[in-house]
Amino acid sequence: MAAALTGPVTADTILDDLMETYKVTIPLFIHRKLMCIGCPIAHMHDVRQACSEHGISLSEFLEDINETIRSGRSPYEIEDEVENG
Repeated sequence: MAAALTGPVTADTILDDLMETYKVTIPLFIHRKLMCIGCPIAHMHDVRQACSEHGISLSEFLEDINETIRSGRSPYEIEDEVENG
């Protein structure tokens, strides 16, 4: 079972804990082609490891995650609304 998170997500945040606590972040993983959802090692991997293994900027991904949590909406959802008026 995932641990409840509080405060900002950091590089050391475990992926399962992140996605279980903040389901709104799941589209960020999908958009970046991180198939961590349901991965058998997501309960052991942290954000830093996932970014490193998939060649994703840690700082940009953390920024996206924390902004999504603050706003309650994925940045890609907001971009779609702007583009489609």
